[in-house]
Amino acid sequence: MLQPIEKQKKKNIWEVILFVIKVTFIGFGGGNALMPVIKKEVVDNKKWMSIEEFDNVVIVTNMLPGPSVIQTISYVCIYLFGKLKGALITLFAILPHVLVAFGLLLLFDKVPKQYISILSVGVLVSIIAFLIQFGLRYLKQAKQSLAWPIWLTIFLFASCYSLFIPAPYNLPVVAIVSVIAIYSIIYLIKKYKLKHNKGDK
Repeated sequence: MLQPIEKQKKKNIWEVILFVIKVTFIGFGGGNALMPVIKKEVVDNKKWMSIEEFDNVVIVTNMLPGPSVIQTISYVCIYLFGKLKGALITLFAILPHVLVAFGLLLLFDKVPKQYISILSVGVLVSIIAFLIQFGLRYLKQAKQSLAWPIWLTIFLFASCYSLFIPAPYNLPVVAIVSVIAIYSIIYLIKKYKLKHNKGDK
């Protein structure tokens, strides 16, 4: 059972900072590739959020422009400590990562390109594995909460859009708006049919 947040503040402030540092340093790939790492810490290990709350955060951050990892981390910090303290903790905790990343960028010209290529292949494999695992979990949840024709329509559209629309034209906002439109149309049709059937009776 979680304690009231007020009682956790002093005890957990450094724990939250270490969590942010850990996620930003060990997590490669950014975006949704880091969400399983954040979930494991926030939901499974620390019990700071329920799985339902975390899922809502993932949905919202993926619908907003900007880096979803920073948005998710910021939400966790603000959720635990309030707006001002949460924002300050986020800024303080990501500072080491920013400095190290800046230093690595300066050193990239001095590192042989073959080493960077090997490293990028390893990172890409890890990202793909994380995304597949993360995606499968949400697909299972979607099948339970949505009727299969709706689920299948959205899944096929999202898959085709991702695979066959080349960059830079495959903007996420287009897919999000299209999925919302598809779901809204199906919902309105079902609502109209239900109302029409009741009228006949």
